[in-house]
Amino acid sequence: MKPLNTTPDRLTSAIEAEERLDAPAYDVANAVSLVLQPLGTAAQPIQNALHGTWLGHPLHPALATLPVGSWTLAAMLDAAEVSGAVRDPGAARAADIALTVGSAGAVAAAASGLADWRQVHGRDRRTGLVHAAANSTALVLTLGSLALRRRGKRRAGQALSGAGWLAMGLGAYLGGHLAYRRRVGVDQADRSPEPRAFQPVIAEAELEEDRPRRVAVWDPVARAEIGIVLVQHRGQVHAMGSRCSHMGGPLDEGWVQDGGLVCPWHGSRYCLRSGRVLDGPSTAPQPRYEVRLRDGQVEVRREMEPGDEALTPRKILAAQAREAPADPPPGARRADEVLREHHDLMRRLFERIRAMDPSDPERRDLMRLLAGELEIHEHVEDEIFYPAVRPVSEDVPLAHAEHQQLADMLAVTLRLGTSDPEFDEHLRTLHEAVDHHASSEETSMFLEAERLGDARLRELGAKIEAMLDHERESRARSAFRDLKIRLLEGA
Repeated sequence: MKPLNTTPDRLTSAIEAEERLDAPAYDVANAVSLVLQPLGTAAQPIQNALHGTWLGHPLHPALATLPVGSWTLAAMLDAAEVSGAVRDPGAARAADIALTVGSAGAVAAAASGLADWRQVHGRDRRTGLVHAAANSTALVLTLGSLALRRRGKRRAGQALSGAGWLAMGLGAYLGGHLAYRRRVGVDQADRSPEPRAFQPVIAEAELEEDRPRRVAVWDPVARAEIGIVLVQHRGQVHAMGSRCSHMGGPLDEGWVQDGGLVCPWHGSRYCLRSGRVLDGPSTAPQPRYEVRLRDGQVEVRREMEPGDEALTPRKILAAQAREAPADPPPGARRADEVLREHHDLMRRLFERIRAMDPSDPERRDLMRLLAGELEIHEHVEDEIFYPAVRPVSEDVPLAHAEHQQLADMLAVTLRLGTSDPEFDEHLRTLHEAVDHHASSEETSMFLEAERLGDARLRELGAKIEAMLDHERESRARSAFRDLKIRLLEGA
């Protein structure tokens, strides 16, 4: 059966499919062009300012928060005044000021939005036109409201600004659709960390001066080719991502201008040396690659960005040198062995609970035991194992996310009666989720942890076993877990 779309989905689908919007949309875009084109080279700095190129992020969403926030505040104050909840004249003045401030912000947001909208086409241009029409209607109604208020017609003014607030809501929804569903204004460059080490991609002799050339490297995690554009300029080879961060345009089909590479789709220009944006509409820099020439081959390596946690050979070597431990305690087991054993313990508990008769009262006791072991396991990994392996494994952020997911699923399962048929369904999915988490660690993170060396893993294993014993023997920790489980059961 074909799923039913929601009303907002039907609205946006209807707008995107309405081809009759194309003619007025292009008329508006051409009118904007007629204003900018006579300015010549002076037009580009104006457009860069409106796009937010100087900010590093689109300017329009930031400016749009001013009318949304101010007009919403005014609507709340008006509602309080109309209902009689607030009778202070100062509140009425505050509402009028909020409408005025929001109107000024709306004009600035409209200018920046118009600059961005001029660079989109097809279904997004249609949606953008209706988005602009809704917000323009909201502005006109708000300005009319201010005029009525100044004439003493406050109730009529409040009705008009209320209608404006509703129009603004429609415009805000369509703006969110463009940004979050259609990814207009979102960075669309490939940010893959590959290649992490220098990799040959092309013979140097195949490059021509100022002629962009596309090459590709393989990303085994994304299972996709990552495009890189090479440009030989004034005797030096530069490399950046081939997919334009603005709307994904092919930079390898662009051209070199004033030390920058120009996107053929919308004209964004990126510095060959740094990848930063020289001219918009783009606001995000391009991914950069280090380049070296060896034996007639061009070799590239991804330049990692600040905050990037991607592992490189240099990072792994640094982590191994930093984690040189003293001799581990005699007879200590490795951390992966201890954790694998705990995984198996929880798997057996799941199997016992699922095999029991639903009416068996012991089923609830075993469920509480399982919940306690899951809590202990999460605590031990978060406190000891994950911080230790983070320098040698990229799986840690994902493992933290899985812990949160498991905790949420456990909370839902504990609320159900163990004889409830719904309990078995939730227990099954929780079992599968825990097994997926454990298997992922065993087949990936534990293998990557080998980079720490046997001595370090045994040192961690001793710490993990000590914490497991403490968690189970400590009355305070046991009481805390029991209280948490009882609260979840009675939530």
